[in-house]
Amino acid sequence: MIIKGFVISLILFGSVGLASADYAEGMRHYERQEYRQALQEFGEAARRGDADAQYMLGRLYETGNGTAQDFVQAHQWYNLAAARGHRHSAAARDSLAERMTSGQVAEAQQATRGWQPEEAPSSQATPSSRPDIDTLTDREGVAEIQRELNRLGYDAGPVDGAMGRRTRNAIREYQADMDMERDGQATADLLRRLRQTEQEELATPSEPQPATASRVVLDDDFDDGDYRRNPPWTVLSGNFEVSENGLRSIVETRRTTARESRRLSAERPEEIGLAMLELILEQSGTIRRTEDVPIPVEPARIFVNAPVNNAFRMEFELASRQRPGSLELGVFQGNHPDSTGYRLVYSSDSRPGLSLLRLIDGNAEVIARLDDTLDLEDGRFHRIVWTRDGNGEMQVHVDDQRLMRVRDRGLRDPFQGVLLANQGGDYTLRRIRLEE
Repeated sequence: MIIKGFVISLILFGSVGLASADYAEGMRHYERQEYRQALQEFGEAARRGDADAQYMLGRLYETGNGTAQDFVQAHQWYNLAAARGHRHSAAARDSLAERMTSGQVAEAQQATRGWQPEEAPSSQATPSSRPDIDTLTDREGVAEIQRELNRLGYDAGPVDGAMGRRTRNAIREYQADMDMERDGQATADLLRRLRQTEQEELATPSEPQPATASRVVLDDDFDDGDYRRNPPWTVLSGNFEVSENGLRSIVETRRTTARESRRLSAERPEEIGLAMLELILEQSGTIRRTEDVPIPVEPARIFVNAPVNNAFRMEFELASRQRPGSLELGVFQGNHPDSTGYRLVYSSDSRPGLSLLRLIDGNAEVIARLDDTLDLEDGRFHRIVWTRDGNGEMQVHVDDQRLMRVRDRGLRDPFQGVLLANQGGDYTLRRIRLEE
């Protein structure tokens, strides 16, 4: 159905070559934070029906980069891109609609219904040719796969024909999106699939952030005594209460073997944290598969919606009063807090004491870790600062001491909110502040 729609759009619009060129030029400006020029290039491509450019134009209007912030325009361009099968546009449109008045949404929808693509000059209408797959050497084939992945928004690194970790990870991400076996292999069949699905499923390019004043999206010290308002937190499982010191949760644990914990279904959201904890312990060599590990009777999980760009600064004050234990706190994308995002995982009385994970569709990968233990059970609140810049570099400081520094560009979209998960222990969150 999607491929058929794409073919029809080629026939109707005849503008793929020019639109793609405008989009690529727009991305070059965007990555250099030249937003006015990016707005112009994306605008030309978007008006000819390029779904990628329409999505990026929506983002510029939503954030007010290079132009005045305009939710009506942003909603219109998201809506148009969604109609052309862009994978992130519908979610972006729906999220934005929650911040708009009913009149603004109606205006945007009316503009969408009356929109027609512009025609491109016929001399520009022929798509650029690509080399025949059967004539490529192995290195040339890898380079073509890298080029296709990068164009679709998957970070495969330099187009150099070298099969490295970034390329394998990008292949696996693409394969996961396409419901393919995630083997990370660069094959001729993969390249054919990439070319066939160039408009089926498009990942979003990275979004560097402008060097401007920060914007606070969440600042909560729970001094009103109610986590359900100002801002409203939502409990997914377990129990939470607001004490005189902040948001508190207590989760008891029981001992089980790692082999038994593997029987838990990672498809159930409340058990994803258990699988992530076991992953950390096994990768660090802390446990063997037959050793006992603590698992919670019922994890306590809570989240708050706080839309923030891809670059952020999170500061929170945390106290831990029980060993052993494990606490996760992180940002998530989309409408499912357990699906995709970054998690900072504290594990008391074990190595690594602190880990940073990338979670994609429930599958976790450790991208950084503190190989030593981290002792927060001293009766005090500890200040933790977690930052991520526009190039994907993340740093974690605990009580002004930097414990982690890593660059990861695996997640390129904005984040929707913050998730806290107590996987066993007694924790109090006194304050949390998130800004972009």
